Amino acid sequence: MGFHGYIVIMEKKRWIYFSSKKVAVYVVVALMFGMIILPVHGGKNQRRASRRNQRGRNRWRGRSNQNEIRTGNNGNQRFKKGKDQTKRPHIIYILADDLGWNDVGYHGSEIDTPVIDALAKEGVRLENYYSQAVCSPTRASLMTGRYQSRTGIDRILDASEVGCMPVHLTTLPERLKVYGYSTHLVGKWHLGFSRKACLPTRRGFDSFLGPYTGYTDHFTRMKVATIGNRTYDGYDFHKDEQPSYLYGDKYSTHVYTQEAEKIIKKYSRREKPLFLFLSLQAPHTPNQAPKYYFRTYKNRIQDKMRLSHAAMTTCMDTAIGRIHEALLKYNMWQNTVLIFSSDNGGVPQFGADNTPLRGSKGNYREGGIRVPAFITSPLLSQASGSIYAGLMGAADWLPTLVDGVAGGSTKYLAVDGINMWDNIRTGFPSQRIEYLFTVGGDCNWEPGDEVKDIPMYGTIRVGVWKLILGHISQKPVRIVKQAADNHEIRLYNLALDPSESKNLYTSHYFIFYSLLQRLRHHCRTRLPYVPLEESELSHPKLHGGVFQPWLDHREISGA
Repeated sequence: MGFHGYIVIMEKKRWIYFSSKKVAVYVVVALMFGMIILPVHGGKNQRRASRRNQRGRNRWRGRSNQNEIRTGNNGNQRFKKGKDQTKRPHIIYILADDLGWNDVGYHGSEIDTPVIDALAKEGVRLENYYSQAVCSPTRASLMTGRYQSRTGIDRILDASEVGCMPVHLTTLPERLKVYGYSTHLVGKWHLGFSRKACLPTRRGFDSFLGPYTGYTDHFTRMKVATIGNRTYDGYDFHKDEQPSYLYGDKYSTHVYTQEAEKIIKKYSRREKPLFLFLSLQAPHTPNQAPKYYFRTYKNRIQDKMRLSHAAMTTCMDTAIGRIHEALLKYNMWQNTVLIFSSDNGGVPQFGADNTPLRGSKGNYREGGIRVPAFITSPLLSQASGSIYAGLMGAADWLPTLVDGVAGGSTKYLAVDGINMWDNIRTGFPSQRIEYLFTVGGDCNWEPGDEVKDIPMYGTIRVGVWKLILGHISQKPVRIVKQAADNHEIRLYNLALDPSESKNLYTSHYFIFYSLLQRLRHHCRTRLPYVPLEESELSHPKLHGGVFQPWLDHREISGA
């Protein structure tokens, strides 16, 4: 049967009923085109089936003791839960900032990324991997294992904003600490800092070095921000919870690499497993890099923005090589899992290249959310050199790393992510059939009306089908069924049209309506987004010229 996509017409436990005549027509059409009708992930029947399948996979792997966790290429590395911490793999997550799809060598770029290319070749390339459209939501999904709509973060958090990632949500480092990990963040945070409870050292990280905000000058650490229409600047670089001035005008990527090497050396002599989140600022603006990397492209790239973007990216690649060398030097690589991805698509006006994908950072076309990603490790030797085409997103890393790599459990966490470790390791088909990117507006509308006025927006992928409802940047829009503007309702078959050039909304209305129902379901389960509220108290002049928490004397709305 052909794989044209999934049609989901079950919501929780209830079927969405159509008239018998319509059902007959839709079933016939589905059979003709080889479409599959499946219940959604999370229904009672599917949970039971999932448990049965898991038992089957356990038997296939020969797992006799459920208190034993197996990792590695043949599942032969064992350790008891809560014991033998040194056998748990070290986890290194390297997150690039605004790296485009065609900014890495293994995607055919003219930019030199030999280290990234070699590590991707040794590991598993994730060619169907998604971030969010901008940086703060991606980081929130990665930290919480939740869809953007259930993290409270739907936009870039500005320096003057009162809100932060809700403090009641359990984070990835917090969960890894339960299983004995030492956790460290090197690089940008960008999930809010208005009070100390929002800081990375209060959200599960044992140490932190970097800026609280989204970007700074790569040499001076100065940040330009706005309150209303006024622009101001301040210093934004911290060690744990205090400003740090130790690095002078040293380039940001070099600073982060030096700190990461220190942490690796330190923990090579300890028994605890290491989780290092290296959240680089490169190649985010401002387009700055050491002069050496500009000379590398002097006669090869003429466009100035592309030239500086390439210099930043190659510098980042060199830094990743140093991290890899440190892991080898201190005999940690054989028991390390390394992940690399970008936080969103690139920005062409600043030199990035997302071709052949359409779109860029800040919108929900493929170029804004489908990003370079891979996972590599000696523990994945069985899958070395493979390409995993299964659907996967940023929300999947928390259960994949906690359940799959660390051998822990997220059983009692309310996560949307799925543990993909066995799928990546063995090449089994992805357990994920849908991924929600965003949803908002008013979801209190009912199906069945002849004419609908739907004040809802969102983007979702189900199987090979992707629906963008509303403006591509997801500003709320009212949709009228009988007179809808095709530019505000976009339906694409990504298997046949990865560049999203042909809108199939009018010719595949049943598929559109099925995906619309899924958006409606997710709309009803979302968290309130952190309200946009700026505060004059955030001004660095009130804090010695430094961006610092300023609201510890009162509660934060939305946190």
